[in-house]
Amino acid sequence: MAKNTPQKRQTNHQVVAATQTVTHYQGAVPPPEILRGIDEIVPGAAARLIALAEQESNHRRSLEVKAIEANIAAQVAQAQINERQTKAVFRSDMIGQIAGFLVCLCCIGAAVYLGLNGHDWLAGGIAAIPTAALIKAFVLTKNK
Repeated sequence: MAKNTPQKRQTNHQVVAATQTVTHYQGAVPPPEILRGIDEIVPGAAARLIALAEQESNHRRSLEVKAIEANIAAQVAQAQINERQTKAVFRSDMIGQIAGFLVCLCCIGAAVYLGLNGHDWLAGGIAAIPTAALIKAFVLTKNK
């Protein structure tokens, strides 16, 4: 009789290893070793890349200068508008004060005239107008 002997199995294990190299750079121009590689593939491409980066940098700087100049011009215009508004408000306040003073003088003159001609009650009523205006101007504005 034949003897049963266990057979050995042969297994082949293959190990596959993959490597990946990632190069990262920041900026418009790649590092010199990458530029050399690009220039080997396409002669003159590295010089064109550098020239393109220089043009883009000059363009970006000119845009920044234009933006800064526009901002300065806008601030100057706003300052001029504020100055004109301040002068207009001052002028308006001055005209109002002069007009108020003239109204008060007219009311006081009318009250004196009416008082001298025997219209005491009417003179008192007209004299109350500038008195009320002065009270309002000096007492009520302090409460703001």
